[in-house]
Amino acid sequence: EGFGQWSHSLMYHDVVKAWHIHQRQIDWWYVASGVLKVGLYDARKESPTFGDTMSFLMGDNQEAQVLKIPIGVAHGCKCISGPANLFYITSRTYDPEDEGRIAYDAPEIDFDWLSGPEIN
Repeated sequence: EGFGQWSHSLMYHDVVKAWHIHQRQIDWWYVASGVLKVGLYDARKESPTFGDTMSFLMGDNQEAQVLKIPIGVAHGCKCISGPANLFYITSRTYDPEDEGRIAYDAPEIDFDWLSGPEIN
């Protein structure tokens, strides 16, 4: 799938970074410290999960995991315990032409960044 670059994002409590979407780039995320609420929205019209959203936590006191974000899946995160250190690898080097943005409160995406994490 290729290796483009390795990057880092430092985020502080309550900061929301959403939504991002790529048409040519795959992302892999790992949260080294802090806790992020991660949101995914499947914008791939040919996908059986088109229009579905998903939310989960990554980071401290969570199972260690690397998240692979496929092409066409909108993604974002909110720092709920920070500062948080997100390390991410991309399959291509940064290309502003492939850096799609969708508003965090886009009406077509049923997702509430302002709510807290679900209690299990």
